[in-house]
Amino acid sequence: MHREARIANYALAVLSALSLILLSLHLSAPVQAFKACVTYVLNPVAYYGAKGSERFSNVPANVKDLLAADMENRLMREKIKQAQWVETESESLKVENQRLRAALGLKAPQLRSPTWAHVTERDPLHWYRSVMIDAGAGQGLTVNAPVLGTQGGRLVAVGRVVEVRANASIVLLLSDELSSVAAYAASPSTETPRSFEGLLQGQGNARLRMNYLIPDATIEKGDMVYTSPTSATFPPDVLIGTVTQIYPPDQELEWKSVAVAPAADASRLEEVLILKIQSEAAEAPKLSQTAPEPDSAQIPEAAP
Repeated sequence: MHREARIANYALAVLSALSLILLSLHLSAPVQAFKACVTYVLNPVAYYGAKGSERFSNVPANVKDLLAADMENRLMREKIKQAQWVETESESLKVENQRLRAALGLKAPQLRSPTWAHVTERDPLHWYRSVMIDAGAGQGLTVNAPVLGTQGGRLVAVGRVVEVRANASIVLLLSDELSSVAAYAASPSTETPRSFEGLLQGQGNARLRMNYLIPDATIEKGDMVYTSPTSATFPPDVLIGTVTQIYPPDQELEWKSVAVAPAADASRLEEVLILKIQSEAAEAPKLSQTAPEPDSAQIPEAAP
């Protein structure tokens, strides 16, 4: 027992002397390397302590990320609560709307469900007339279903389904000469609101023509054109385009016309949204149907 104690005392004395010698030496590169080696061999805690401090040096960045994630999580929770309130208020307004419609004897609007599809084919000879999409009877599409596109983050009117196949459909674009839709032109300014209804007809090119406007309609360039509530195909208040030209009045006609630039460029359509009527979705749609022209039948054709 005394022998082991003496050995420990000798080792302590040697290490103490070695430490004093190392402290008295000049801190040159070889001395620093030697000290690091001796320190690592005799006391590796310093080495692992340095590694630990290096790891803990990244803690502030991680904590910052955690705090940012927590703040974002709280904001999302607040938005979810607001969305729940908006949904509750919407349901309340829906019930009130149904009650008022029943009291006034008005027809309830058709319920629609959205379906996205990709444009798969264009006819080079009829570029502004129709496109083919990769959705059809298998996806519940029916003839005369309105087709919308996206422009600047909002939905705009594009056309309607005129032929339904098993897994594909043909969409007649608004720019086609056989296409027409009831629409109204409104001023984007809220100070002087103006709204005039007419019939929007395709011209077979990149421009549309809005006919049957009253002679004293004060329409200006830049006015927005939307689908009318009287449209038999499209839901109301969907953007169609912008007025680009006012045609001079014709003395033989009792109405005026304007040129409209579509909001959605037919040559750049890649994805479209089809609004399916839920009541018709349950029925088996017929294949290769050809749709009538509901909106154009309401107003006589324009004089050449």
